[in-house]
Amino acid sequence: MSEKTVSTLSTKHIVISTALIISVRLIAVLCDRFVSQNAIALMFAVNVCTAALIVYNWQLIDRHCGRIRDNLPDTLLFTVIGTAVFGLWTWISKDFLKADLLLPEPLALIGIGYARPGMLAAFSIMEACMVNIGFKNLTDHLNVRNRELQAILFSAVLFGLLMTLLFTEPRPLLMLSTYLYWMIAVGILSYLYNQSHSIIPGITAVTLVHLAVMILSII
Repeated sequence: MSEKTVSTLSTKHIVISTALIISVRLIAVLCDRFVSQNAIALMFAVNVCTAALIVYNWQLIDRHCGRIRDNLPDTLLFTVIGTAVFGLWTWISKDFLKADLLLPEPLALIGIGYARPGMLAAFSIMEACMVNIGFKNLTDHLNVRNRELQAILFSAVLFGLLMTLLFTEPRPLLMLSTYLYWMIAVGILSYLYNQSHSIIPGITAVTLVHLAVMILSII
């Protein structure tokens, strides 16, 4: 991104959007006290809070969808690149780093069949929207003219830390590996945004990769 990105979000908007993301964890903990099933509680919280986040950020999403129409070749190119790179990093993180990805266990997907559609939606498209809208809000006030690398690193370090603290068990080694996962994952998504001028390639990449991982885990 060679030109300065004009900030369009107020500080109040950014704070409320961040609070909606934090509320995912709070609502999940509250719901788990009633249903005693962590996967169901987290699914409900992700779907409800992210739906509110999407509605609240609808103008942002609509503007980024418009950029797709204006620059379709780049959008398609970076969607394909993003899906491949994010998919590779997800595989490495899951199988080698043993990071705590924000994905349901296969046993939960298999055993709670009635909730499977909601879980597939929550941990694909809804999670993708939550992460991409979240880091975009967090970095909206940055002057990124000739500072693309700084913007990507800021997104990765800060938003990666937020996701790790919200959704990872407080075990040092697990938190370290998970933080590494989130830092690079958000860095990839931030790079896609900086190159395509839209969060849509990142949303599509996370959605497709997570759907593939979940479906393959129950076949």
